[in-house]
Amino acid sequence: MIGKIRFAALAMTAALTLPFLQAATATAGEYPEKPVSMIVAYSPGGGTDTAARVIAKYVQPHLGQRLIIQNKPGAGGQIGFTELARSQPDGYKIGFINIPSIFMVKMLRENVPYEMSDFEAIANIQLDPVMLVVKADSPLKTFQDFLDAAKKAPGEVNVGGDGPQSNNQLQVVVAEDKLGVDVNFVSFDGSGPAITATLGDQVVAAVPSASSATTHILNGRLRALAVFSEKRYKYLPDVPTIKEASGVDVPGIGASMRGIAVPKGVSPEQKKVLEAAFAKVMEDPEFLAHAEKMGLPLDYMNGADFDAYIQSAAEAVEAYIPLLK
Repeated sequence: MIGKIRFAALAMTAALTLPFLQAATATAGEYPEKPVSMIVAYSPGGGTDTAARVIAKYVQPHLGQRLIIQNKPGAGGQIGFTELARSQPDGYKIGFINIPSIFMVKMLRENVPYEMSDFEAIANIQLDPVMLVVKADSPLKTFQDFLDAAKKAPGEVNVGGDGPQSNNQLQVVVAEDKLGVDVNFVSFDGSGPAITATLGDQVVAAVPSASSATTHILNGRLRALAVFSEKRYKYLPDVPTIKEASGVDVPGIGASMRGIAVPKGVSPEQKKVLEAAFAKVMEDPEFLAHAEKMGLPLDYMNGADFDAYIQSAAEAVEAYIPLLK
């Protein structure tokens, strides 16, 4: 009799447990079941935010849910990066991270409440190099003209850019080191204000991201003297690389990589879903056409390749950090 009671109890337990196991399995297999939020560590309207919103629009059919942008600007990206690092690793909070900014914040400041190990890479989306630009009517017609002016008046040629301690300033100090010149870097709150200052003759030149400057160059308001990249910029093919313009191999270390990451601990199954969705959107003809129309410089890397790039880029930037202090 006792055996029958025990068997009945086990049978009832199994009957009660099975639906929960089936529900859990179904839930795991149906990810995502609700919209996914993506943190952008910069203000609405900037280059990072614009790229994030475009990809959010086109990734929805591949992800199966909406991707909602959450702007968390402040402290040069530190606020947004920190929130991503501290988010629950449940697959419903991801982030658009910026390289090298995310580890420059960490390397240059004290008590930054995140480590690079707090993030796991999903995919890189963009590579946006830095350009040296001047006003269209500037007497500086070439990069050599700029170099000559800088050497003639050390520390007096004002160059505007996002900063301080930004990827723009990093590119400037690396160029100074490699080219043997000394310019005066003037910090602005983003590439846009630096371009405005150049157009208003407040600074001699600026070092914005290429995507920020392209429209102004094409409409004849700015002149690009060089792009800090190993290859010419797709949307401005007549602009020489820094090596072509100077004969010196200056690393394009200030280029902004913009990619997707999640807080450490997201399940492998959820990561696989996210990786597949972003891989598919990067082959989506409608997304590619929109990106082409907007001049968004795409450079896809899968999670493994992006993670490897992050490691190597961090080491490269760390070598130049003393120049910013």
